Amino acid sequence: MRHLVLGLSTLALAACGATETYTESAEYAAEPAPMSSAMDQIVVTGSRKASPAPRPQDQTSSNPTSQSFLAYRYNYGFELPSKTVAPTSQSHADMCRDAGANKCQILSSSTNDSNGNYVNARLALRADPEWLEIFMTDIKKTVSDAEGRMTSNSVSAEDLTRSILDTDARLKAQTTLRNRLQGLLETRNAKLPDLLALERELARVQGEIESATTTLAVLRQRVSMSRVDINYTSKAVAINAQTTSPIVRALKGFIGDFSHGLAGVITFLAGVLPWLILVILPGLWLVRWLWRRRKSKKV
Repeated sequence: MRHLVLGLSTLALAACGATETYTESAEYAAEPAPMSSAMDQIVVTGSRKASPAPRPQDQTSSNPTSQSFLAYRYNYGFELPSKTVAPTSQSHADMCRDAGANKCQILSSSTNDSNGNYVNARLALRADPEWLEIFMTDIKKTVSDAEGRMTSNSVSAEDLTRSILDTDARLKAQTTLRNRLQGLLETRNAKLPDLLALERELARVQGEIESATTTLAVLRQRVSMSRVDINYTSKAVAINAQTTSPIVRALKGFIGDFSHGLAGVITFLAGVLPWLILVILPGLWLVRWLWRRRKSKKV
């Protein structure tokens, strides 16, 4: 059992040493990563074909075997008439869907129509760089046909070189360790406790291999397919339902306000009329009669 533990420790140290050696070797880093998934077919080079927007140049050293793995992200903004925002966004999503998952993948799509006057939509997707050139030409044409215009255009890049090379190195080292463990497991004269310890170590290494394989596949997909975010907003208009709504509300309330005012006048007259007939008019007549009588006595 002691010899087995020493052997496992030696294999683990050897795997760690292989990781460091791979990271420092440019020639070894230039080799494609061994992967059991379909991502093996993706070939990522330091220089990619130009995209529809100006792209930063991949940073490479003087060593021709070195590579840079850059994940590009594009942001576009379009302004269109409010009635064409939702149809235009939907047509662009249909273009991506019709191209197939190997060319374009829709990540998210949303439309917000709060009051019919201001409409905004958002489309996020991941696209192949070569197909993206054709896609951008087509969507610019559809926006122009809808009497819209581009309001913003930006591009950024994230350097994934270190992450990809480190993950690839760890995957190779763990694969070598797994092969050696499998060789030890095939020893016929090993004792049962030794076999159980080997199987536990082999299961742990296999789990790390699967995790590194998945991580490497995701990183390479981010490099091979660019992220694209498109925002659509409606044009601002001088006169719309929102600006004329106070007038509309006033016209609709005219009859009601007039009715309330007339009701107030009627209520006032109903309260004043008895005083006018029974008190005010007789009082005025009495004052006038007394004034005339007094005047006639003086004469």
